Amino acid sequence: MPTSTTAAASLAELQTAYEALKARGLKLDLTRGKPSPAQLDLSGPLLDLPMSADHTTADGVDARNYGGADGLPELRAIFAELLAIPADQLLALGNASLNVMHDVIVHALLHGVPGNTVPWRDDEIAFLCPVPGYDRHFAITESFGIKMIPLPYLEGGALDLAAIAEHLKDPAVRGMWLPRRADAAVPSTRRARSVAPPRRSRSRTAPDCRT
Repeated sequence: MPTSTTAAASLAELQTAYEALKARGLKLDLTRGKPSPAQLDLSGPLLDLPMSADHTTADGVDARNYGGADGLPELRAIFAELLAIPADQLLALGNASLNVMHDVIVHALLHGVPGNTVPWRDDEIAFLCPVPGYDRHFAITESFGIKMIPLPYLEGGALDLAAIAEHLKDPAVRGMWLPRRADAAVPSTRRARSVAPPRRSRSRTAPDCRT
């Protein structure tokens, strides 16, 4: 345990370092995920494309008007191939994905989700949180009082599937935050599915937990 003397010395050292940093007069933009001007220039020519006379999507919707809640089927098909996920399991929405995640959690808290009619607010809820992760994901669950279970990555950036499988035995676990990392090893579909407990042993797993 640090003594009051050592704590005061540490505080003084940190304050000195902070003042030195302020004195440098740095003007840093710490916004994350913001494209650079060069990246924005890549999409500039799209604004000059001629409009086609055919505005009808594959499912018969006029793309100039309000569309379906799932988004353009053509766009979903493109990302289905890239993400190796069936198109009917994807949504093509705006660029504010964090808003969608927030709304999904709120809906689950108020109304529950398919597989369980009990609203999450009436039950004990926990989320698995791979770390390091995205603090804004964690802020959503923290703001609603959802228990967060840290899940360190393995060496090389791989998910600890054995630890995930063990945590899924806890009926409080309803989901997992999973930011995509460029340096992370992506498990095969077979290995990912192996995480789900066998149906005969799911008595302890939450019925609305997606694995």
